[in-house]
Amino acid sequence: MSGTSGAAPSQSLFGRPLAEVAAALPDREPVACPLCRQPPVAMATDFQGLHLARCPRCRLQFHSPRPVLEQLATAVYGAHYHRPDEATADARHQRHYEHQLLRLSEYLDSSRRRVLDVGCGAGAFMRFAEGAGWHVEGTDMVVTDAARTTGGRIWAGELPTIDFGGAQFDVVRFNHVLEHTRDPVLELRCANALVAPGGVLLVGVPNLAGLSPWLKSCQSRLGLKTKRWRHYAALHHLWFFTPATLCRVAEAAGFEVVRWETPVMGRSGRSEWLTGLFRAVLESGRAGSLLDLYARRC
Repeated sequence: MSGTSGAAPSQSLFGRPLAEVAAALPDREPVACPLCRQPPVAMATDFQGLHLARCPRCRLQFHSPRPVLEQLATAVYGAHYHRPDEATADARHQRHYEHQLLRLSEYLDSSRRRVLDVGCGAGAFMRFAEGAGWHVEGTDMVVTDAARTTGGRIWAGELPTIDFGGAQFDVVRFNHVLEHTRDPVLELRCANALVAPGGVLLVGVPNLAGLSPWLKSCQSRLGLKTKRWRHYAALHHLWFFTPATLCRVAEAAGFEVVRWETPVMGRSGRSEWLTGLFRAVLESGRAGSLLDLYARRC
């Protein structure tokens, strides 16, 4: 991918003014829908000057034209993207990870415990899963020092560029990673080759169809938010999924979806009682802000 590298900002670009984002990410590239190969229809421009678009055929939403990945790698995914405190899962992430492992156990027999964590970050999930008796390996574009200390093998690079030497895994996990990739269909096609027969794909992404994102989108359309479309996090999210569009992406990559759900995580400063109420309503109504999808190879 061509383009002149933008200057690295002195601080995080998240929430910064439009002019600072434009200076750090000067080059943009058009993107076609990876499902339909159709040019998208412009949908909105967020408060940082980032462009949201939608495929006119399948309704997949994505960032187009978008910053080139080389500039994102410098300006957004720098050394401070993963904080040191992310190396160990806090209580709310522990609950989420435990739920994911229990769900995976429903689809695997007890002897199958080899997981590839794509985009392993600081290694919190790797440590948690290893403590629960799973064998976990990981990948990331930039491998952190924290991830290196997990004890599991780590591959550096984008998934389509890595040579795994024919290795296969019982689980390939993308937890809040797929929305950051160049091409989600290509990523999952690569994952398809890595999932062992009878294995499982797990994809976790923000749920654009959740109640809270839907309300924030309504506010943005009506001009009621000072930072319009901030909830899309388009500075580092390149794809925006609903259950329907994520299922289409998984199916296009050769998977059969067996379950999707919208888990609700706890939040600092929110009482357990209120969190429990949110879970009862949003999980049963499948309207939470997170989306976890489980699939098998066709």
